[in-house]
Amino acid sequence: MDGFLLYASSKDPQEVWVPLLEKAFSKLHTCFEMVDGGMPNEAIAAMCGGVGDRFKISKAHRRDPKKYFKVLKQARQKGWIMSTGFLAGNADGASAGKCGEAVLPTGLVAGHAYSVLKVVEAEGNMLVQCRNPWASGEWTGKWSDDNDEGEWTDEMKKATGYTDLPDGKFWMDIQDFVAHSAGVDYARTFGSPWKKITQYRHFEKIDMIGVATADYVGRRRNELSFTKGDKIEVLTFTGRSWTGMVKGTRKTGSFPSDMVQLKKRPVACFELNGTKNAGVDMMKAVIVLMQPLAHRERRYTQVEGQNYKDTSYPNIQLLLVGPDGSLAIKREGKRRTLWGEVNIPGGKDWRIYVLSSEGDGDFYSLRCFLKDGIATLEEVPDVDISVVQGLL
Repeated sequence: MDGFLLYASSKDPQEVWVPLLEKAFSKLHTCFEMVDGGMPNEAIAAMCGGVGDRFKISKAHRRDPKKYFKVLKQARQKGWIMSTGFLAGNADGASAGKCGEAVLPTGLVAGHAYSVLKVVEAEGNMLVQCRNPWASGEWTGKWSDDNDEGEWTDEMKKATGYTDLPDGKFWMDIQDFVAHSAGVDYARTFGSPWKKITQYRHFEKIDMIGVATADYVGRRRNELSFTKGDKIEVLTFTGRSWTGMVKGTRKTGSFPSDMVQLKKRPVACFELNGTKNAGVDMMKAVIVLMQPLAHRERRYTQVEGQNYKDTSYPNIQLLLVGPDGSLAIKREGKRRTLWGEVNIPGGKDWRIYVLSSEGDGDFYSLRCFLKDGIATLEEVPDVDISVVQGLL
């Protein structure tokens, strides 16, 4: 429009690779609308491969921010790519950013993605360096470029590589960072030492029917009551308390998982057989279960009369069971990606179980990243849920 790019652009106006890459990425995801918003770790994983998640800030971290600094430092040492966002809190005095975000009096932009570039401990200080991708708009508190408290000594400048430039980069003490951050998203990428194998499948969509193994009387209003032999339509089966209804009735309630035996229901099972390299004790395996990106789908929901893009995911579960029957990885959640890492000595009969516990999952990919060894990933047919019921 008017000779200017609408969206992404390079610092050098003669470079066009950024808008071209942006357009290609938007085409891959249907259109520009489908890539409006989202999580930074998803974007990094989409561009670089790998997996992502979030380091949540707990109450323990807020009481002792040093613990959160340790988490960030370890992730940075591993080479993981990190980003963060900041909470609006009391937004009094906030102004509007480029896309309508709240620009807070601290200089931070609420609901905006920042890169986490460095995590440095020096002279008794624990600092985190962030960058605003707008290349402008920086933190104005302690350790900012204003240096109001004279905190930027020559020793600290040397230790951090500090430069006083209006480039969107700024430093925060870990206490201020934990107080204002909404958490840190990370993306773990896999370089050339890693090998990759993938299976593409879809979840089985079959009703879950169980049989009551004993009489049970619900003690609360939201609990289910039944008698031995009743058929139970199981809606969710996670943990020790499941939910469902007696077949032929409408009341939904919870009940102890050990009171119902699930009838036949197929579960996806894959056998991982690995061979470690000579000279190593263990090979590393990262197991990833991934659903299609919700942003690609034109699903919307209404909240207080306003239409919002529905980016929710079905509940899925991932289990890795060793040759001796021990549980090595157990993950569950209504998320796009579940993953876990394990060191294995190679060998046969490592089994991966995949299921959509609420029965509404669709396509998925199961991927294994391997280091210091090679492996095969083959589907095992005709596996029933009874095999893993005790692990759920």
